[in-house]
Amino acid sequence: MELTIKSTVNLNNDVKMPLLGLRAYKVKGEDAYNAVKWALEAGYRLIDTARIYCNEKAVGRAIRDSGIRRDEIFVTTKLWITDFDDPRAALLESLNRLGLDYVDLYLIHWPKEGYENAYLELEKLQKEGLCRAIGVANFKAHHIESLKAHGATVVPQVNQTEIHPLNTEEELLGWCRKRKITVEAYSPLGSEGRLILDDPRLICMRNYYHASASQILLRWCIQRGIVAIPKAVVQSKIEQNCQLYHFDITNSDIETISDMNCNDRRNYDPDKIDLRPMSMYPKITPED
Repeated sequence: MELTIKSTVNLNNDVKMPLLGLRAYKVKGEDAYNAVKWALEAGYRLIDTARIYCNEKAVGRAIRDSGIRRDEIFVTTKLWITDFDDPRAALLESLNRLGLDYVDLYLIHWPKEGYENAYLELEKLQKEGLCRAIGVANFKAHHIESLKAHGATVVPQVNQTEIHPLNTEEELLGWCRKRKITVEAYSPLGSEGRLILDDPRLICMRNYYHASASQILLRWCIQRGIVAIPKAVVQSKIEQNCQLYHFDITNSDIETISDMNCNDRRNYDPDKIDLRPMSMYPKITPED
């Protein structure tokens, strides 16, 4: 499979989405600006942010300052759970912060109570052209099935969820593929990367492929058609993460990496999200 940094996957509405991107998570202000700037200079064309990350202004400024045509950059942001009552207003505010006329992908961030009605509003926003694609994040199969039961007519284009060798989500991945829902992996290197990157099996592969463990794990994603959005804030790491195109992982090594799975999800359990008190969520803070 010949892949390049320009490689894309076709979403179920024929929108093309890059297979590799930068996740601007837990980084604000100039740090967010620089990370996006460096990523775009390195050739990335997918930038992932969210309202709750409180960095849309910095992300948008870096996109504008890049000088790259808007239609060449795929921008994702997300609807936060406190905005389910008015997704339209939330998206318009995100667009204002980003300084954009539209986003390429708008996701419901978590399956918190009320997400079904919020998704119906996303369908309307998509028809208006304010977002080219819509989808969900941190959803399990039954959460997505509930959308149709509540009147949704658009199959989500994307389901963004935590995927890495310790949490491969093979069942969910297969379920989404059957329904032509593209799966996007956040934390593809693991929330505590060293627990994965120092695995002896990966150390052996590093020597064989002449690649870093991070590069191997990202290749493990994109080679299987899973969009990968690693977080990085150091320029050298951002550049290293996109140098994935000088090798192919063999099928046996893909299986070896997948066999590391132990269903070790580091983020919240989506099935318990309604039990989580609002006081435990991150706070939305003013942006620079």
